[in-house]
Amino acid sequence: MIPIMGEELGTNIAIENIPGAASLRGTGELALAEPDGYTFGGFNPPSTPVSAMVNPPDFDIRELKGVGAYARTPFVIVANPEYEIEGFEDLVSRYQSGELEAFSGKQKGGVDHVLALLMRDNEEYNLAWQRYVGYDGSGPAVQATTSGEVPAAISTDTAAQGAAEDGRIDPVVSLSSEGTGVFPDLPAVTDVGYPNIDYLGQLRRCMYVPPETPDEPIQTLTEALETSLENEELQQWAEDTGNVLEYGGPDVAEEAVSDAFENIPDQVDLEEVRESA
Repeated sequence: MIPIMGEELGTNIAIENIPGAASLRGTGELALAEPDGYTFGGFNPPSTPVSAMVNPPDFDIRELKGVGAYARTPFVIVANPEYEIEGFEDLVSRYQSGELEAFSGKQKGGVDHVLALLMRDNEEYNLAWQRYVGYDGSGPAVQATTSGEVPAAISTDTAAQGAAEDGRIDPVVSLSSEGTGVFPDLPAVTDVGYPNIDYLGQLRRCMYVPPETPDEPIQTLTEALETSLENEELQQWAEDTGNVLEYGGPDVAEEAVSDAFENIPDQVDLEEVRESA
């Protein structure tokens, strides 16, 4: 998509991937960069905001200015078919009865772990798992579920697609109220009577610029982003893969961060997350 944006802007965009510290290293470089209108970067709320809450960096991620949102990636819960889970309420019942104990997702201290804690501690969910097992990505968590190492896991919908298509896992529920393009018939938690947790139940893939960047270059960038998402090849790829391409303006990107900071500390014991990470 970035090359397509470059074409819209009439320039080549140099891409620099800066891994580390659960994406906070790259986000920190963006936060401290010159607000020249030529430097922008991306991360995926609520994942990066969760990392910032668990391990506060020496910058405030909320001071970044939004360029826009370009995609939505829902989280789903998947289960090993041997358990014959019949929907989310059945899964909750199995954990409450003690039949199931372990629950999994990506590494401890990250967004999946926080999401699992929210569903455990929220009285309306009461997903009473006793042990959280963290893996290095949704793919390994799905693999552990297919092998029987754990009975159920949180995964992105796209990471679960292959195993679901060949029957190695059963999709149980979408944690996003907006559903999932990969599993269009899968009920969302809100469809079966549980509270909306979209501030954690899906990733919003967004772009940002350094604080104090003027409005004019932000407008130029967000217009290029919106136009790029209309590209036919990109739209065909999204249709073929189930990825949800969805433009949102600068305010949507900023709200994705602020919503995480406003909701998560009230719902999850972040000190418990820090101690277990």
